[in-house]
Amino acid sequence: MANHRLVTLTWIFTEKFGLIFLSMITFVVYAKLLSPVELGVGTVIIAIIELIGLVYSSVLEDPLVRLERLEDKHISTAYWAAVLVSLATIVVISGAVLLYTSDPLLRWMTAVASVKILFTMMARVYVAQMRRSSNFKALASRTLLGKVVGGVGGIAVALWGLGAWAVIAQALIMEFVSIVVLMRADPRRIAFYIDRPFLRELLKAGTPVAINSLSSQTLQRGVNVVLGMAAGASAVGMFNMAMRIIELPRTAIYNGLLSYALPAFARRSAEPARLLGIIGDSTAVSGFLLTPLFIGLALTASDLILLIFGAKWAEAIPLLQVLACTAAIGNTAMYATTALVAVNRSHLTIKAEVLTTALALALVYVLGQRYGAMAAAAALLARMLLITPLQIRGLNAAIGYSWGRFFEANYRSVIASVVMAATVLLVSPHLGLNGYLHLIGSIVLGALSYAVGYSVMHPRWPQEFKSVFTSR
Repeated sequence: MANHRLVTLTWIFTEKFGLIFLSMITFVVYAKLLSPVELGVGTVIIAIIELIGLVYSSVLEDPLVRLERLEDKHISTAYWAAVLVSLATIVVISGAVLLYTSDPLLRWMTAVASVKILFTMMARVYVAQMRRSSNFKALASRTLLGKVVGGVGGIAVALWGLGAWAVIAQALIMEFVSIVVLMRADPRRIAFYIDRPFLRELLKAGTPVAINSLSSQTLQRGVNVVLGMAAGASAVGMFNMAMRIIELPRTAIYNGLLSYALPAFARRSAEPARLLGIIGDSTAVSGFLLTPLFIGLALTASDLILLIFGAKWAEAIPLLQVLACTAAIGNTAMYATTALVAVNRSHLTIKAEVLTTALALALVYVLGQRYGAMAAAAALLARMLLITPLQIRGLNAAIGYSWGRFFEANYRSVIASVVMAATVLLVSPHLGLNGYLHLIGSIVLGALSYAVGYSVMHPRWPQEFKSVFTSR
């Protein structure tokens, strides 16, 4: 069992960290070849499309993973409902953009990008089945291959001088390759059949999940749209630069951990003591790795952006620092939503998710014209400070996850990260290093000070963390 868990996690993180590496390559190329305006336009269009696709996906995928038995009629119903809704959505988006803008380029880019929704939705039943069977090897293979082919295609389009089309091309090619790989791995024929009672059950179970996903993902994708309306494409490009540096590791690691966590939590949903134990252990392990990672990004923001991307992106430095601190706070309750889905109590945080998202978007719109991209970064920070205690309250109501458990799981990584930050800020300016040597020196200094600080508080952490994968 322990070996199986480790193999599963190995494939999950092979996929996710492979994505980080490939995404960084394409992102650096885009930063060199595209202007902030071109990057902003492509980002806004894909953000809208991905937001719609994410809402639809949330209705289907997680409820399918939670089912005790997944029958052929369930697969057919979910697949064909997804296809029909996707096709209708493509038509609606293509018609809406005709009314929204007279620019033929924007019309074409939006219409073409909307096809991504179809590819995304076609993949949901395959992904759900593979998550249920822990076939993360196949999931990793399709994602990595899609990213490689999509990245090559996007870079080629950028080199041809087609600007924002590069972002759209990469997203479309990646999704198309992914669905082709999934269909070849599972070449079953899905009969055209829709079971209406099951579809209603699926929608009932998936709607709260979709609303929560919409709320959180709106801040990652929808905020670009609102910021573009308030401050223009250049501000979106600058914000997206900082956000991508955060989201590349954050999304890869979070998606990997949460993909594994949902079925693991669901299997323990009838045993509250075991469920509380694995949530606390998972939070402690994740915080040990992720909290110093994001605090470290804040500390090295200036070196990272100026050395890797160039002075034209200097305005993104304070944005990156704010967003990195926001991500570090989010680590403390990263499993809350997944745990609520596992016990079918995700409705407990719907109001909090929606209201805090609406507040954040309103702040972006109201303050965007005056403060530009910083309005978006500050709004995300404010939202995180509000939603985190509300998520813990919901988790407490659902399964008894108390504030004591919350602090127990997080206090060591937070204190050790504060020690790390203080050490780097005090010592790094006196190292006498410049350029990449200064960046490397800061990273080494931070890693050592964090390891010492954490080990002083918890000398037996290696043995305890190992037990997370070999017990419960």
